[in-house]
Amino acid sequence: MIPSADPIVVAPTPTPFDSEDRVDYDVLGRNVERWLKTPLSGFVLGTANGEELALSDAEKLGIVETVSQAHGGERFVIAGIDNPSSTETLRLAEAYAKAGTDMVRVRIPRPMSPIEIKAYFQKVTQGSPVPVVVIHQTFTGVPAAPPDLIGELVSLDNVFGYITDHDIRFEGRVRIYAPEDKKFWICNGGLLLAGAAMGANGTCMWL
Repeated sequence: MIPSADPIVVAPTPTPFDSEDRVDYDVLGRNVERWLKTPLSGFVLGTANGEELALSDAEKLGIVETVSQAHGGERFVIAGIDNPSSTETLRLAEAYAKAGTDMVRVRIPRPMSPIEIKAYFQKVTQGSPVPVVVIHQTFTGVPAAPPDLIGELVSLDNVFGYITDHDIRFEGRVRIYAPEDKKFWICNGGLLLAGAAMGANGTCMWL
């Protein structure tokens, strides 16, 4: 269930492992049951903060299925995708949609030219079976795209909203170009005040 009113608060969800280094789906389901008792709006799965690089495609799908079943329609799921191939991104989006995700979170690819980035997101947003959340996650501190281009990406049809990076000064410029009818989520709970000042209407922060 996607809330109709702001603010929306989602969280990159940690993946539990057992002693044999396998995903512990039972523990994950129990964790979701606990989080249902909090004001959390939804879960972001398969992200850099959710052990993304340590998981196979099959495990990521299993995680989406587990969380989707465990929340029982009381919350919503965003499945993370970080792939520079638009074809592979759409393949994953289809698979995650079948597994129960409500949206996909797609990272701005790097390094790509502005023309390549725009073409990538045009293909992804047109082909995705579920709404897209654009995320600007650099890790290097170097912006993946200029503010006006990010605003264009967020303006595309089938884009639900945008998750910022940590550079508040840069993201304040992005906010100028991002349309008011799309979600604009700050990426960290420690930046909530600054995000609210720039017009953010939600957040994606660690559990």
